[in-house]
This record gives sequence, structure tokens and C-alpha cells, in this order.
Amino acid sequence: MKIWVLGVLCLAISVQGEDFPSLITANASIAVILDRQYLGDKYQTVLDELKDYIKELARVELKHGGVLVHYYSWTTISLNKGFLAVFSIASCEDTWELFSRTEEEDLLLFALTEVDCPRLPQRSAITVTYSEPGEELPQLLLDLRSSNAISWKSAVILHDDTLGRDMVSRVVQSLTSQIDEESARPVSVTVFKMKHEMNEYLRRKEMHRVLSKLPVKYIGENFIAIVTSDVMTTMAEIARELLMSHTMAQWLYVISDTNAHASNLSGFINTLNEGENVAFIYNITENGPDCKNGLMCYSQEMMSAFISALDAAIQAEFDVAAQVSDEEWEAIRPSKVQRRDILLKHMQQYILAKSVCGNCTLWRALAADTWGVTYRQNDVPEQINEHANGSTGVIEHLELMNVGIWRPIDAMTFADLLFPHVHHGFRGKELPIITYHNPPWTFLQANESGAIVKYSGLMFDIVNQLAKNKNFTIKIMLPSHVKHEFSNETDMMHSQSARLTIAAIAKGHAALAAAPFTVLPGPNQGINYTIPVSTQPHTFIVARPRELSRALLFLLPFTTDTWLCLGFAVILMGPMLYIVHRLSPYYEAMEITREGGLATIHNCLWYIYGALLQQGGMYLPRADSGRLVIGTWWLVVLVIVTTYSGNLVAFLTFPKLEAPVTTISELLKNSDAYTWSVTKGSYLEMELKNSEEPKYKRLIKEAELLKETGGIEGTIHAARGTLDRVRGQRHLIFDWRLRLTYLMSADHIATETCDFALAVEDFMEEQVAMIVPAGSPYLPVINKEINRMHKAGLISKWLSAYLPKPNRCLKISTVTQEVSNHTVNLSDMQGSFFVLFLGFFSASTVLILEWFYNRRKRKSEEIVIKPYVE
Repeated sequence: MKIWVLGVLCLAISVQGEDFPSLITANASIAVILDRQYLGDKYQTVLDELKDYIKELARVELKHGGVLVHYYSWTTISLNKGFLAVFSIASCEDTWELFSRTEEEDLLLFALTEVDCPRLPQRSAITVTYSEPGEELPQLLLDLRSSNAISWKSAVILHDDTLGRDMVSRVVQSLTSQIDEESARPVSVTVFKMKHEMNEYLRRKEMHRVLSKLPVKYIGENFIAIVTSDVMTTMAEIARELLMSHTMAQWLYVISDTNAHASNLSGFINTLNEGENVAFIYNITENGPDCKNGLMCYSQEMMSAFISALDAAIQAEFDVAAQVSDEEWEAIRPSKVQRRDILLKHMQQYILAKSVCGNCTLWRALAADTWGVTYRQNDVPEQINEHANGSTGVIEHLELMNVGIWRPIDAMTFADLLFPHVHHGFRGKELPIITYHNPPWTFLQANESGAIVKYSGLMFDIVNQLAKNKNFTIKIMLPSHVKHEFSNETDMMHSQSARLTIAAIAKGHAALAAAPFTVLPGPNQGINYTIPVSTQPHTFIVARPRELSRALLFLLPFTTDTWLCLGFAVILMGPMLYIVHRLSPYYEAMEITREGGLATIHNCLWYIYGALLQQGGMYLPRADSGRLVIGTWWLVVLVIVTTYSGNLVAFLTFPKLEAPVTTISELLKNSDAYTWSVTKGSYLEMELKNSEEPKYKRLIKEAELLKETGGIEGTIHAARGTLDRVRGQRHLIFDWRLRLTYLMSADHIATETCDFALAVEDFMEEQVAMIVPAGSPYLPVINKEINRMHKAGLISKWLSAYLPKPNRCLKISTVTQEVSNHTVNLSDMQGSFFVLFLGFFSASTVLILEWFYNRRKRKSEEIVIKPYVE
């Protein structure tokens, strides 16, 4: 097929979308834009050379199809001409404006532009920035920012006198300029200059002066140090001494005084510490006669890449079209976007493999692998000697990872991340985690040989989440692996397993202790606490208030003074009824005899008493005055009986209980009736002894001290005897609310009763945390993750899964009583039987008295001599 290479400055028929012709049926069309204003005097030279090169290149390299080349001297051209691609040499601003228009038309743009210009997105364009050797540092930093290799909000630039003012200005501009890429946001930059001292002592003094005064709290902890190799060594040491190089800081050392023949950094990097985030970018440029550079070199390479990609695309379309019909080919042939992506990918691969322009200007990036390295170097043996030291924090065998190579033509080619630990944590390393069985915090399940086969609990939920977020695996280590003789045998707060764990952490044998430790005030030699994973308040457990005796239940509805008033009313109403009945003239007027019935005061009293018990009498007054007295008494009786009946039902349903003890103040008021106990050597004992409040001083002074039982299971097993005291001897136990809840649930399961209740008052909260070795660089990382878990509610959710399941006992507080359908039993009715017995006893007594009275009367009558009367 004949090849046509045409240079035209005219309009073409507009072809859009999927109507773009196939490369089989039409020649490809490309627009070459050489901005006359940008090239200046070089314009005509570049144009002539580029025309000749493209013509020869198409003749030799393009084996299939053809290409139409349209040349333009400005960027504001119409792109609706069926172009396949656009090649431009223009300023940065014009290049980006041209890119926005090629994006709308789905065209491939490969551009050559000025230095310090953000590169176009690699997913849809190719950008080459041309600069003279030695002027590429700002472009390198700009490329790092554009590719999100450094995604910082702020940065601190440290440099000395070897960096010129213009270069510093360009570096700052490369970090702060606005980029169309949304992900590459501007960086807030703070610049500090140091004197370049040749003397080592003066150099260290100058660096210490500058670094010690940095307000890192406000300007951030992301540092870019543009220094020479000898200054870099000193700066790293000073930063480490000032505790500025840690897991939350990032240090990027840009070393410019190296080259291809002096590029071994191992001689300059003396030491690296565990947990640092350090990266190095250093110059490996080679200044030789074979080095190629310049506008034409880059232009020719990009056109060679395009012709190679075009030839491959045409050949691929020929191969596919030969296997299908014309109708099928029209349905499956590549769209405009697909063809652009195919060409782009091929060109990028071509440039990566065959580019030689600017290859002498090279920068290499290395990253230090520091997280978890010392624990990998010091594997945990089966038995750890008492005097064996674990991780010291200093990395003995340095390992620098190759991050990538930077070239002017294709920017940084990444093989890894610049700061791998920031994005990928420990990168899958295995960390030793020491723990022991202590429910609900840790549950360990071992097989017959003693190896741990399963672990769970709140602490492991947290550690597993840490491992997931920070990308490490867990190696379980038990306190039994540690051989240690305790120097402090008086430590009553911690069990033997806890003391062995503390010893192992203090020696650095483990990275973290997955076990609960109380956060104690004051210095703790060899260990540091994480932020609290849980806060446990103290309270006390007490026997549920007992029911008071119900023998006199029938008297409870009324108070004593009410009963007295009622008795006086009965006693007074009898004589009052008698007086009204005797004084009424009704009987004389009606000539009715007042004999029997209410004519005696004795009968009036019995009538009033019978009416009170709602029993009717045989006689009623006939006079209205007497009937009004009786009627009024009936109304009073109605109110009294109704009130009594209602209150009696209430007392049957809600038994009267002892006064509950729910607070420390109530306990101290009833100290004569109650005793209490506190765990010896516990945090609570220490805090009570140190407290200045009188009630707490008295509380610990009168308390019994019990031996530590260790863990929830140990507490449940050892506290059974103490619980019996609580149940039957008015004794109280002070401890965590969590532990006491477990005790209540265990007793409920064992006895199926609810004999205990918890106080409503919580006091003296105890913070529970994990521990890490003193000076561990990972403490801020762990604290940050735990804080995120707290905010997300994960720790509360995990802890609730290990708490006792809600049951009837836990739902009833000390001041309430369970309400259910109550069946009246003998205990409730014993008072009624007592009254019945009292009535029979009184009747029997009166009967005996009546018998004696009758007998005496008969004897007295026998003695008296009665006259005989016929």
C-alpha cells in the first residue's frame, strides 16, 4: 500500500465518536503542533528537522497502513478533523489547555514541554519535560507529588548554602503549585536554611540549633532534606538524638553530590533505628560523551514510539479482521477510546525499553525497611534466659529497598513505595505477642502438647484489628517461655504470669503484651502503657434486701397512731350512742320501753365494734337522733375498710424489705451491721490509702484485706466462701463491677437464685491497657489505632460479647423487687391465724372467769337461809 505523508494547513471533515474510521480502510492522521512563540528562533530548525525525520521514519518503520501528518504553529487549533493523536511542543500552560481539549475528543496526546511543569495524567497522555542537566531537581519533586509518592499536607524543607536561591524558589513552587489532578493537592511548605560548615563539630552544632527550634507541632513532621552526603549522615544522627525520627515522621533525604561512579549510600548511612520512616533520593547522573539530550532527541523518540505503536495497532486490526466477516468487524472493531489506550500503552512500553534521551540524567530512590526488623533478627526461642536481651531498637543489618528510577522522559518508574511503612505498615512481618490466660480479656486454648491452637478475648480482638490495619502476623509467646527471678517479691498487684510478662516486655523480647494491665501512676521501668482499652469502675456486691417478718402483716396497712385513733373512736362511739339513745324523748312520747338492746352501754360498745367489722346488729335505734349516729359511723367504717383492704393487697404484692445499702455513705452509716473486704495489693487499696476523702479513709481502715485470686475464673473459684458470707452474714465485697457481674452470673447459674445485687454507686475508675517496651517506636501507632477503635465503637462492641448474658438477676437492682403473680401462702396468713388463736384464748379466759363467777354465786346462794313461804 502506498504511503502518503502530507503537510497541510486546512480543515478536514469532522468525524466523531464511534464513526472514526478503521485503520484498515483509512490512513491514520496526526497533528504535530510546534508552538512558534515557545520555540522562538528554534522554530524553523525544529520544524524542518522533524519533517524530514517523520518522513523517513514512516517510510522505514511503518510496514502497514499510512499516516497523514498535519503541522501547526499554534495550539488553538480545531481538533474535529478525525485526528488519531496529537504531538505538541509548547509551554506548560498551553500543553494543559490542549490536553483538556484532546480529552473531550478522546485523542492521544504526547507532549514535550518546559521544566517544572506537572505531567499530564499517565492514563491518557505522555509528557516529557525538557531541562538542562543539573536543573531537574524541582521537576523530580513535582513528579513525586503528582504521582502521590508524597501525599503530605505540609512539608519542612531543610537545606544549606549549596542550594541556590533560584533553585530553592523552584523547589517550593513545585510543591505548592496547583495541579489539575485532584489527588495531588498543594503542600504547605516551611523552609529552613542552615550554614554549610566543613568542620564536623560546627556542623553538628548548627544542625542541632536549627532542628531543636523547629515547631513541629505546628509545621508538621514531614521533612525534605536537600543536602550533601556528609551532611545527611550528621542530620540523621541529630534528628535521632532529638527524637524527631520516629514512626509518625517521614524523612526524605535528597542527595545531589553523588553520581554514577559515587552512588553507594551504605558508606554514609551509619545506623537506622526500628520504626523510622526514611527514604533516599540520590543522583546517579553520568556525564559522558555518549549522553544524548535536547529537544530533537526527545521529539524523535516520541515519534518513533508513536509510529511503532501505530504499526502494531494496524497489524493487530488486520489479524482480527481477517478472521471475521465485514459486518462482525464493524461491530467489534476498536472504538476511539480503546484505540487511544492501545497506542498509549504501546508507546509507554517502547519508551521504557528503548529510550536513550536523557538517560544520563538519572536519580535513584531507596526506602529503608525498618518496621519489625529487629524482632525478625531476634527470633523468640522456646526458653528465654533471664539475662538475654531482646530488641534494642538499632537495626544491625540495613536493608534498603529499591523504589525506582527517575528519568526526564518518563518521570519516576516505581518498583515500590517511597514510604512503604506509611502505606503498608509492617509489610507482613511476624511480631512476637506475649499473653496469658485471663478471661474475659484473653482466652487461650492449648492442645495436648501445650501449644496454643486458639486464642480470643477482647485483647486479641484489638490485636487482630491492629494486625489487619498495620499488616503484621502474630506469633504467640507465653510467660512460661521466660525464665526470670523476681527482684520485687512484694508485688501483690500482679500475678506470676503478669510479672513474667512485664519482665519479658521490659527486656524487649516481645513487641506487645496482649493482656490487661492497670495503668499505674509514676515511672514504670522498662515498660510503657498504651492508651486505656477499657475503664473499669469499682463498686460493691451486697446481699439482696431481705423481706421483713410478715407475722403482723394485718397491722401494716395502718400506722400505729392510726390504729390508736381507731381504737379510741370505737371506745368513744359506744358511750356516745348510749347517751344519745338514753336522752332521746322519742321513747317517752311513743310510750316505748327502753329495755334490752341499746339500753345498756355494754351492748352499744359491742354494736359499734360489730359495725366496724361490717357485721349487722339485732337492734337499731328507733329515734332519728340515734340512727344518725349509727349512719355516720357506717360511713366512717366504709372509708376505713376500703383503705385497709387496698393497702393490705399492696402489702401482699410488694413485701416490705430491709433498707438497702446502695452507696458508700449508707454503708458507713450502717457500719455496725455490715463488714466489707478489699483485695490486698490491688489498685483500689492503693487509691483508697492515698485518698484524702474521709469516707475513703474510713472505708479502707475498717476493711478486711483478701488475697488476690487472679483473673475472672480465679475470682469465681476463690470467692465462693466469701459469697456465702455476703449471702448470710451481711458482708460486702469491693471490686470491679465487671468481676462482680461475673460472680453474680456464676452464682445464679449454680443456685438458680438471685441472692445478690450491685451498688448503684461507681467510684475510683481503674484504667486497663496493654504494655509495650519502654521507648517502643510503635506506641504512637498503636495508640492511634486504639483511639480509632474507640471512636468507631468496636472495643465496646467486642467487650459486650464477652460479658455475662443478661439474666433475671442482672435486671433487678438493689432498690427494686421482682413483681410476679403472688399466691398467698401461710407466711402471709400467719397473722390471721395468730388473731384467731388470740380470740380463742381470750374467749377461753373469759369462759373460765364466767364459770368461776357462776360457781361462786351458787355457793353464796346456798349459804343464805331463805324463809319458808307457803
